[in-house]
Amino acid sequence: MRIRLTSTLLLLATLFPQAQAADFQIVWVVVGDAASSAGDQPAEAGRRLFMASDLAELSLKQVVVSRVETNPDVISLNLGERFCLTSLKIIASRQDRSIVKRAPLSVSVRQDQRDNLGLERRKNDICVHPDAAGEYPIRFTSLLPAGDGSTRGAQIFVRVQAPVTPGSNEHARDEASAARNPEKAEPIARAVPDRQEVRIQ
Repeated sequence: MRIRLTSTLLLLATLFPQAQAADFQIVWVVVGDAASSAGDQPAEAGRRLFMASDLAELSLKQVVVSRVETNPDVISLNLGERFCLTSLKIIASRQDRSIVKRAPLSVSVRQDQRDNLGLERRKNDICVHPDAAGEYPIRFTSLLPAGDGSTRGAQIFVRVQAPVTPGSNEHARDEASAARNPEKAEPIARAVPDRQEVRIQ
C-alpha cells in the first residue's frame, strides 16, 4: 500500500509542473499598422494605415511578401526614455529579393506587457515609453501572404535598463570585499536593549 501511495505521489509531482507550463500561453495583441520602408526612407506606423480595399487591391496585383527584416532589431533604452517605430527601417521583399515598398504590416505586443510598455498610438506613429526595466518584444507581421500562402514577419526587442544609482557599484564592491575578507571589514554598530550603550565591536 505504501509503495502504491508513494508511486502515485511521485507521478503527480511529475505531471503538475508540466500542467502549469501547458496552461501558460503568450497572447499577442495587435496595436496598430506599419508600412515597410520605401528605399532609404524609414518605416511608417500608426493606426489604420490600410483599409480592406487597399489589401484587396494588392492581392489582385499578386503582390507577395516572402521576407521581413528590421534594422535595428534590438533597441536599448534607459528607464524613462521613449522609442518610436518610425525611426526603424523595415524591409519587405519578394522571393527574388526585390523590395516591396510600403508593404502592409500589423504591429503586435505581448498582452501581459502592454500596460508596462506605455503605448502611445497616433495616426502617424506608434511609440513606447516603458515604465519598468525588462525586455519587450514587438512583432511585425505581413498582411500579404508569401508565395506558399504563409505569412512572414520580423521581431524587435526593446531592452530597458534601470538607471544605476550613484555609489551603488561602490557599495556592492565593499560588500563583496567584506565577504571575502571579514577580518578587514569596517566595524559595525550592533543594536542592544534600551538603557545600554551601543558599543562598536
